[in-house]
Amino acid sequence: MAIRVSNLRLAVEEPEAALPAHLARALGVSPADLAHWRIVRKALDLRDKRQLRFVYNFDVNLQGNEGAVVARARGSEHVELHEEPPFALEATGRTPLPHRPVVIGSGPGGLVCAYFLAQLGYKPIVLERGTKVSDRIRDVKTFDGGGPFHPESNYLFGEGGAGTFSDGKLTCRGTGPDVLRVLELFAECKGQQPGKPSILYYHRPHLGSNRLPAVVKAIRQRIEDLGGEVRFLTRVEDVQRADGRLTGVNTSGGFVPASVVVLAIGHSARDTYRMLAARGVPMSPKPFQFGVRIEHKQDVVNAVQFGPRHERYEELLGNADYSLVASGRHDLFTFCMCAGGYIIPSVSQDGYFATNGMSLSKRDSEYANSGLVVTVPVEHFEGTDVLAGMRLQEKYEARAFELGGGREYRCPAQRASDFVRRSPARAAPACSYPRGVVPTDLREVLPPVVADAVAHGLPQMDRRWHGRFLADAVLTGPEARGSSPVRIDRDTDSRESPGVPGLYPVGEGAGYAGGIVSAAVDGLRTARAIAAKYARTG
Repeated sequence: MAIRVSNLRLAVEEPEAALPAHLARALGVSPADLAHWRIVRKALDLRDKRQLRFVYNFDVNLQGNEGAVVARARGSEHVELHEEPPFALEATGRTPLPHRPVVIGSGPGGLVCAYFLAQLGYKPIVLERGTKVSDRIRDVKTFDGGGPFHPESNYLFGEGGAGTFSDGKLTCRGTGPDVLRVLELFAECKGQQPGKPSILYYHRPHLGSNRLPAVVKAIRQRIEDLGGEVRFLTRVEDVQRADGRLTGVNTSGGFVPASVVVLAIGHSARDTYRMLAARGVPMSPKPFQFGVRIEHKQDVVNAVQFGPRHERYEELLGNADYSLVASGRHDLFTFCMCAGGYIIPSVSQDGYFATNGMSLSKRDSEYANSGLVVTVPVEHFEGTDVLAGMRLQEKYEARAFELGGGREYRCPAQRASDFVRRSPARAAPACSYPRGVVPTDLREVLPPVVADAVAHGLPQMDRRWHGRFLADAVLTGPEARGSSPVRIDRDTDSRESPGVPGLYPVGEGAGYAGGIVSAAVDGLRTARAIAAKYARTG
C-alpha cells in the first residue's frame, strides 16, 4: 500500500532534485518522513504559454502512519491510498510440450514474448525473416542513399520489426505492472538515457531510432543467454496441422516442429496474411489507419507549442511535438509525430511505396513531421473478404510507386495549401525525405474517404494554430502502414486461435496492439498464458 499523490504541478525549470521537498510539502510531512517514493507519471502542460509546467503523479511510502496523512488530506482528490498489484509471471502449466515453442517475428511483441518464455525456461526458437539489426542498419542506409531495395532487410522487415525505425516512441495508454515491467526491460537493455526523462514515467517517452537497435540487440542476447535461439533470414511459408492441431511450420530454411507457435508477424507481412487465409486460420477484416504525412519546419512547431518564450523552453525541453484532432464524418488525427525528425520510405514489397516518420534520440533535425490519418471503416474496403483492406493499401501504394518513378523511390508530395484548394501540384518546399520528392496531386494515392477527411480537417487544424499549420507545410504520402487491416482471431482467455489450437496471434500485426509498448505487453501476456498451460520442455 502506498499513497498516490496526483497532479502536483511545477514549473518546467524546477529540477527533479527538488521533488522530495515539494512532495513532502504536499503531504504536510518532513522530507525525512519519505521512506520511498517514485514518479508514476510526468506530463508536460502546454496550456499556459507564460509558464509551462510539468504535472507529476507519485507513489509514496512514509516512515510513519500513512493512513493518518491521508485522513488529514480527506476531501483532496490529489491524495489517496493506492495499492498496485505486484508483477507476477511463473510457469505453472502441466500440459506436456513436446517441442520448444516457436515465435514468428522479432518485433516488440515477438521479442518480449520470447524473452519471458526464455526467462521461464522454455528455450523458445525465434524465426525472423529479415537480418540482424546491425546488417539491417547498413541496408537501410544504403537504400536511403539511393541504393537498391532489399526485400527482407528494410524499414519494416528485420530484427526489431517496424518499430526499430519508427522513432522509438514508448507511449502507451495502458498502465499497471505489466506495462511497467516492459518499460523496465527496455531501460535495462540500454534504453535509459542519462540526463533524459525516464522512460518509466515520462508521458511521451522517446528513445530514438539510433538507440532502439541497441535495445533490440540486448533483448535478443538475453534470449540466447537463457537458452533460446534466434534464426535470421528464415521466412515462415506455411503452417502444418494434423488432427486439427499444429505440428510445425515450413520455413525458407526447412521444417521446424512445434505444437505452440506465437504469431507476431507485424502489420506488413502480407504474404503471411495470404498464407494464413488460404490455410483457413480464422481472421477478420479490421478498420485501419490511412492518410498522409505532414511536415513543417521545427522552429514553427516550437513557436506554436512553447509560445513567446519558445527559445528558453527549447533549451530546457528540446524540440516540441504536438497532437491534433479534427472532427468530421471521419475524424482526422495526428499519429506518430516526429519532432526533429525525418520522413522515410515505409516499404516492404517491390513495386509499392508508402511513408513513415522517424527521429533520432536528440530530435535535432530542422524538420518536424506527423502522420495525418483517418480510421478507414470496413465498409470502405472495396471488397468483403478478409484481405480486402490489405488490397486497398496495395492499390494506392502501387500508384504511389508509379508516380514516384518506380525504383527511384521518390516520394509523392504536395503543398498542404494546394491540396486543400485543389490547386495543381507545384514544386514542394524542401523536405526531409532522403531520395527526393515528385510534385503530385495526393488525391491520386488516397481513397476518397481519406482524401475528403484530410481536406476537411486541415483547415480546422490551421485555425487551432492561428494560420500556421498550413503555411509552407508539405504533405507526402500515402501513410498506409499505421495499423493492420486484418485481425487474426483469438480467444480472449486462452489467447489461442479458435480454429488452430496452439497458435497464439500477438501484437500489432495480429490486430491487438498499436505501438511498441502495447505490442510488447501483448507479448508478455501471451508468454504468461503459455506458461500457465504448458510444462517446460525437457
